[in-house]
Amino acid sequence: MLFGCASTQAPSHQFYLEKKGLGEQTAQNFQHCHGYGCKYITDVTFSEKDWRDVRSAFGTPKTPEAERESIKKAIAVFEQHVGRQTGTHVDQWGTFQKTGHYQLDCVDESTNTTVYLALLEAQGLMQRHKVEPPSARFPLIHSGTWPHQTAVISERENGAFYVVDSWFHNNGQPPEIVDLKQWKEGWKPKREGDTL
Repeated sequence: MLFGCASTQAPSHQFYLEKKGLGEQTAQNFQHCHGYGCKYITDVTFSEKDWRDVRSAFGTPKTPEAERESIKKAIAVFEQHVGRQTGTHVDQWGTFQKTGHYQLDCVDESTNTTVYLALLEAQGLMQRHKVEPPSARFPLIHSGTWPHQTAVISERENGAFYVVDSWFHNNGQPPEIVDLKQWKEGWKPKREGDTL
């Protein structure tokens, strides 16, 4: 279970999704991983109303920074709508809070987020970034306590890489978007009770 949360870099996000056993992803029909390491793959149907909610959350960002904020909002909406369909609305942050059919580990989270990002890009909403394959960090190479995996985007203008990490929060909350290098060094959001 622990080392399931980190896999090797794939040559493209499409290749990664295929290796995970996910079929063709369209705006109306795509697949959702859950149960740790994509143990369960559930088909999801998205309606025009669902897409209106995503588009409304995304808005019309004018800068790469604003687009990253829009991505956060849109991913949260995806999780809310998909969670209601699949039962994963009960997913709690992290890997050790809870287990079971409807819980997601970082492989599930990064795979699903990669699907959502690819759909945003295909719909012409995400214009200042492109989807990259997920990336991993390992405790013996990078900082951190456990292996961990995340979705990744790159900024089209300057090639900078950012993680889009929804594993740190409960279902339906905006993900964290931070510089990939900073994340590789063990970055995590501060929580109540954390010490410096």
